[in-house]
Amino acid sequence: MSQPLLGPMDKAAPGKTNDPDVLRAARHSAESFNNCSNDAFLFRESRVSRALVQIVKGLKFMLDMDIGRTTCKKTGHANLDDCSFQTNRTLQWTLSCYSEVWVVPWLQTTEVSLLHCH
Repeated sequence: MSQPLLGPMDKAAPGKTNDPDVLRAARHSAESFNNCSNDAFLFRESRVSRALVQIVKGLKFMLDMDIGRTTCKKTGHANLDDCSFQTNRTLQWTLSCYSEVWVVPWLQTTEVSLLHCH
């Protein structure tokens, strides 16, 4: 698959942080983090503080978001919706992330092209 043809950044429109498409993009970002992390627990999105959407041969979502450590261990758990956030203070951990997610609905593809968490 080729890289998206990007339009000028001033063409990016603010997205609603509670929009279902934005939340799906945030979930893909959390899943991408989990695939790259060596943490014993899964993380999931806890808050999207800013969302920009740009039309680029599909949709490019640019998200400022938080992800939090859940009570679900990585081994044998498939659905993040069933995972609650850690309540044990020694295990609680929230990361702030910037993510770019490219969605091409007609090809049914979603790619997290950039993810920085700290």
